Amino acid sequence: MKTLYLYGPPASGKSTLARKLSRDFGRMSVDLDEEIVRRAGMSIPEFFAAYGEPAFRKVESEVLRSVDAPIVALGGGTLLDPENRRYAEEHGFVAVLDVDAETIARRIEAAKGTRPLGDRLAERREHYASFPHRIDADTKVMLPRMLRGLVTPPPSKSHLHRLLIAEYLATGECAAIEEQDCEDIAATKRCLLALKAGESVLDVGESGSTLRFLAPVAAALGVKAEFVKRGRLAERPAIEYAALQPGLHELRGDISSQFVTGLLFALPLLEGDSEIRFSTPLQSRGYVDMTLDVVRSYGIKVEETEGGFRVSGGQRYVSPGAVVPEADWSGAAFWFVANALGSELKIGGLPESSRQPDSAVVGLAESVKAGGEIDVSGCPDNYPALAALNFALGSGARFTGTERLRLKESDRIAAMDAVFANPQDVDSRGDHRIAMAAAILSTVAEGPTLIHGASCVAKSYPGFWDEFRLSLYCVTGWPLKKTRSPELHNAAYAADGRKAEMVSYPAETIEEALRFAEIADVKGMAVTIPHKERVMALLDEIDGSAKEIGAVNTVVFAGGRKIGYNTDEPGFGEAICAFAGRDNLEGLSVALLGAGGAAKAVVCALERLGAATVEVFHRRPLSSGFDLIVNATPVDPIPEYEFTGRELVYDLRYEPAETPLMERARAAGCRVENGFSMLQAQARLQRKLFFGEDAT
Repeated sequence: MKTLYLYGPPASGKSTLARKLSRDFGRMSVDLDEEIVRRAGMSIPEFFAAYGEPAFRKVESEVLRSVDAPIVALGGGTLLDPENRRYAEEHGFVAVLDVDAETIARRIEAAKGTRPLGDRLAERREHYASFPHRIDADTKVMLPRMLRGLVTPPPSKSHLHRLLIAEYLATGECAAIEEQDCEDIAATKRCLLALKAGESVLDVGESGSTLRFLAPVAAALGVKAEFVKRGRLAERPAIEYAALQPGLHELRGDISSQFVTGLLFALPLLEGDSEIRFSTPLQSRGYVDMTLDVVRSYGIKVEETEGGFRVSGGQRYVSPGAVVPEADWSGAAFWFVANALGSELKIGGLPESSRQPDSAVVGLAESVKAGGEIDVSGCPDNYPALAALNFALGSGARFTGTERLRLKESDRIAAMDAVFANPQDVDSRGDHRIAMAAAILSTVAEGPTLIHGASCVAKSYPGFWDEFRLSLYCVTGWPLKKTRSPELHNAAYAADGRKAEMVSYPAETIEEALRFAEIADVKGMAVTIPHKERVMALLDEIDGSAKEIGAVNTVVFAGGRKIGYNTDEPGFGEAICAFAGRDNLEGLSVALLGAGGAAKAVVCALERLGAATVEVFHRRPLSSGFDLIVNATPVDPIPEYEFTGRELVYDLRYEPAETPLMERARAAGCRVENGFSMLQAQARLQRKLFFGEDAT
């Protein structure tokens, strides 16, 4: 991944954002000033006092080129040096934090004495403005990351709008606005509450559904409503009703099915009969079918004709009782696309069969992969997600039925074209579906993605950004060239629907690994060679069996404490018994090659399982006559040993799958196995420590 360099004035929040991104995405971050302090052994004010600014800038340039981290928070003047700027822009992605001058001045005053150069914003303003990538309070910074765990989309806006209006028309009651309501649903609830209170000014916000559904309903109820429209809604097609009369209502079918829905709600309330007739073919028929299902469930009779619908007047809405809205397929579309790009999400709450037209996304995504022609006229809200999939895969699919997409919260054709032109720096244009499409693209990006106007997702999916948060676990060791622990753990997390991720973090020292754990808010750590013994001195508590073994391979971070365990011992015991085809090892003589942390766990397991003898060979030749040979070293320590063919040989290594030791033993007729079975067993036991007994 390209390094994200966070830059901007002193006190703009670069360090705070770097730490947040570490926690959110499980990536190490480095604060350049803190790294300079660590290497120099003195504070920055002390450095300035002792050596002056030129010496500091020289060290700053050297440290900039030496740090290796995905996220680096720079000092407020690091890139004033043209060579430093050239280095950062060539090796990473530089983003400047935009913070107002008053806030910066207040923060610097509060930290007086710690910033030797004080407030330099005014003289550097032009310098900061010269960088093209900006981060403001409504910018979401995304780093590449596959998603896993259970996601449950919010209630379907389309379904819930209809249920709320039908229930109000049946009972006169309105549901209260709740904190988790998306903005469009809050708009419908707000307007219904206003109608109930006898008010005629209805604030529909940016919700086209609310406006188009309630305009004819208010007129049918005799309310001369004044609709307050926000955002781009005032530019979108609308029909105003000073009054609503029974009779013939002609509509174009290719503008919006929402106009049809509004009339289907309103016309039954009139005294006379009415007819809806389409002058052009009806598009988005699925949304009209959803409306018909709802009004019919409330006792309203609507007859379909060759050219539209016939609606009898004088009807009454009758509530069927408690009704539950479906989960939202239009929101779920983005998760289906994420999975098509490699994520492993479980998507919950969706009905097996649904009237929501956006449920077509599953089949349409397959068509996108095949590079076919995709007609989105019946489900235009799916276009941003499907277009993102097409772009990421380079499938060459062609989209038709896109005419109405130019009349949404943004011109979605133009907006997505702009995303594709610059996917690392996205203007959402205040459109929730553009922001969400860019977010899914960020999971497979080569580097950071900035999404501006990110709060717009609240229009339909207030909890969208929360779905990207994963609890972080890691495996550490050195050099840790190959480890399958993340593969095993992440597969289990996905199967269990956990929002969790294990990453590899090679660390030459265990202190470095624990520093990463603190910065990135790691919940649990798998520890491998050479850190299993050294880590014990740095823990707050050690499980009794780990103390007895003298090695820790699992650390759980809980309540500010670091607690050590050893799952190697029971994991090896489970694996070796399965390999030997026995419940215990009674009567077997065992040779153990190696004396490190893993070897200590193996000795304890062998003794617990009743091995007749256990002899450890460490840097000395192996003698003959053993029933079982266990290798706990990273090499073949007995290259000259001649197998008889009757030994059982278990090599704790699993890369390569057939180690040199195993190859020689198998050639002699021995039964052999690598350590992957132990890795699987001990990893399962680690997950029980991380999550409790429900872990698999």
